[in-house]
Amino acid sequence: MRNVKTPALKPNYRWLPIVLGALLVILSVYVTSLGDLTKEIPRFLTVFGVMFGLYAAAILLLSRRHGPHRQTLILIFVVAIACRVVYLTSTPTLSNDIYRYLWEGRAVQAGFNPFAYPPEASELESLRDDNYDSIHHRHLETIYPPLAQAAFYLGAIISPKVKVQRAIFVFFDMATMVLIVLLLRHRRRNVNLCAVYGWSPLVMLEFSHSGHMDSLGIFFLVLAVLLFHLAKKSFAVASLALSFVAKYFSAVLLPFLVCKKGYLKWLPVFALIVVVAYVPFAGAPSKLVSSLAVYGRQWEFNSLIYTAARQLSWSPDWIRLTLMAVVVLFALYQGYRLNDLVRYSYRVLGIALLLSPTIYPWYLCWIVPFLCFHPSRAWLLLTGAIVISYWVWVSFAATGNWEVGIRLLLIEYVPFLSILVYESYRSRTLRGVES
Repeated sequence: MRNVKTPALKPNYRWLPIVLGALLVILSVYVTSLGDLTKEIPRFLTVFGVMFGLYAAAILLLSRRHGPHRQTLILIFVVAIACRVVYLTSTPTLSNDIYRYLWEGRAVQAGFNPFAYPPEASELESLRDDNYDSIHHRHLETIYPPLAQAAFYLGAIISPKVKVQRAIFVFFDMATMVLIVLLLRHRRRNVNLCAVYGWSPLVMLEFSHSGHMDSLGIFFLVLAVLLFHLAKKSFAVASLALSFVAKYFSAVLLPFLVCKKGYLKWLPVFALIVVVAYVPFAGAPSKLVSSLAVYGRQWEFNSLIYTAARQLSWSPDWIRLTLMAVVVLFALYQGYRLNDLVRYSYRVLGIALLLSPTIYPWYLCWIVPFLCFHPSRAWLLLTGAIVISYWVWVSFAATGNWEVGIRLLLIEYVPFLSILVYESYRSRTLRGVES
């Protein structure tokens, strides 16, 4: 979406962001009061929809405030922190990933290699506690890279409690918000747009309530982008490598480095950091990516494009290979075409998400930082609509099938794709007029 200058907010409306922020905090309290959200999905989705509406209104208002309004920035951070603290008081129910994190942190602390021993291994039987039954895929070794393991280990050292482990990832979540402000200032953009990330109901839910570790990888990814703009090439590549060993998803930015002569020479630094990160776990060389391979071959969830291809009776393996090839080719094309890493990240992360066979709601948190610079209405809408996939808990309780139906997929994605096509058409039309 073009950066169109909007009129400044009228004085008699300047109190509205305060009200909207307060309502977001109040509704966050209400969400936590629901208890087990998997048993309150209709009510949860209704409240989340209201929160998203307030969020959209707040973004519209805050984007119209120009200039260095310190009070506004303080308000944005206060509300962002308050909502996260509220969610931290709750028990995560929409996802049980956090219990896997706790387990692996304790396993590393006890001297075991999580790449060598799955949770159900008899060697780890002494580590089993009340949270053991909540661990998912106990027959598989870890899929989480070394830096994620370090974060799990840190949590185990401090205290093997859910809130402590989540607090670590909320710290990186809020640190990302600080980086976004710095990057907005460096690019001479309205710093109030950091609220696109800070007040995102999806980001707050997935990091503060569910405690997903993606905030770690996102932090180092945004840091790499900031360092790129500060012309700190070696540090930018190092930060990208740290993002990669936190979660492999950031690999989609590698084609940008391959296509840029000034960065190509730093790729050995990237490789060295990755190799060094895996050294502590080298005792199981054949299993370092075994669970990742299983994920790549078998996982599928909430993807409209992949599901549509499956409906055509195409081979799942060929669909995955084709979609991966499209992402790589698109990333290389954008790498050669663009010099702006922010725009590149926005486009390539978006395509990678859309073409992934598996799209859990928290995956969309990867693109939210870049919506602060390219506030696409389509992508912002999808960050709200994606939580519809949590209806799978209702379907699972009724049928035992862990699958998002085609009707829900259409509700999630059709409005998004329609607006995305319109935005693309409008952008091309305006460029044609200007030229």
